[in-house]
Amino acid sequence: MTGPSPAPELHLDLSQDARHRYEGLSPAAVERGRAVLEGVLSEIPVGARHVAHLVRLRTAGRFHKDLRAISDRFGVDWKHLALACVSYDLTLAAFGCSTVALAGVGGPVVARNLDWWPEEPLARSTYLVREIETGRCLRATAGWPGSIGVVTGLSSNGFALVLNAVSGPEGVSLTGYPVLLHLRRVLEDAADFDAALVMLRDTHLAAPCLISLVGVENHQRVVIERSPKRHALRWAEGISPLVATNDYRKLFPPETREGSPIYETTCARFEALDLLGAEIAEAGADPTDEELLGVLTDPDVLQTITVQHVVMRPHTNTIKVWIPELYAADPNTDGS
Repeated sequence: MTGPSPAPELHLDLSQDARHRYEGLSPAAVERGRAVLEGVLSEIPVGARHVAHLVRLRTAGRFHKDLRAISDRFGVDWKHLALACVSYDLTLAAFGCSTVALAGVGGPVVARNLDWWPEEPLARSTYLVREIETGRCLRATAGWPGSIGVVTGLSSNGFALVLNAVSGPEGVSLTGYPVLLHLRRVLEDAADFDAALVMLRDTHLAAPCLISLVGVENHQRVVIERSPKRHALRWAEGISPLVATNDYRKLFPPETREGSPIYETTCARFEALDLLGAEIAEAGADPTDEELLGVLTDPDVLQTITVQHVVMRPHTNTIKVWIPELYAADPNTDGS
C-alpha cells in the first residue's frame, strides 16, 4: 500500500447536447458506472422500485434528458438511474461521512470523507468529474461515471457543498425534493454563497440531511441542519473548525443509536475532527493537502466504508479527490 491514490478525471462538455455529452465515456468508465449502479440498486428496497416516475414528476423532468442519454450509453433502464439518484432518500440509514471546514490565510477549505455503501465498487469507480463550458470548469463533483446526484461538489460561483447523512424524528417526506438532485440543482443554479444558502435552507426536501456550505471568505462556513421542512444553521466561530458527522447539534439533540456502526461512531469522529482541526487552525497557516489527508485518514476518523477523500477550496476554485489506501492498490487510472 502506498497511501491514498489521486482519482482520475472525467470531463463533460456542457456545450454538447445531453444526447452526445456521454458518448465519449470510455468502455472502462461505462463498466465502472454499471458496477456502481448495480451496487446501489442492491441496497434499495424492492418495494421502492416504483418511485422513478414520481422522481420525474417531482423534479418536473429537469434531469430526464441526462437520464435518457446515460441510459443509452450504459445500456440500462433510465428508471434504474433515477432510483440511484434518490438512493439517499430511500436508504439514508446506510450512509455516514465526516466533514471539517477550516479557516485559512487565503480563504476557507473543506475536507471530507465519504462513507457510503457499497464501498468497494464506489471507491474503485471514483472520478473527479468536471463540467466544462468554453474551456472553463463551471462545476466539479466527486462522483462516478453516469452519476447525476451530488454528494460533494464545487461551484465556480464561489462555494462548495458537502452532504452528511442524518436521521431525525420527522422522518422522510414523499412530496419533498430528492436530496442528491437538489444539491445538483444548487450547484447549477445558485449565483453565489448566499443564494446557495437560501436554496439549501428553505427548500422542502424528501429526507433529513446535514449540508456543509463553504464560500470564499472564512466567515462563510455553515452547517445547514435539515429535516424535510425545517432547518437550523450552525456557523463557524472565528477560526475554530466547523465539523459535521452524522447527528444533529442544533435542530435536534444529538443521539447515539445502538446497532448502527455509523451512529455509534459519530460522536467520536466529531470530537476527533474538532481536535485535529483545532491543532491545524492554531498553527495560523493555510492547511496543506498533506495535513488534511492526515486528518481524514486518522484512525479515529477513517471508517471501513470510506470510499473517497475530498479537499475543496472555493476561493481558488480547486478540488482534489483521492481513493482511500484500502482500494489504492488497484486504482482507477484510465483517465477517461
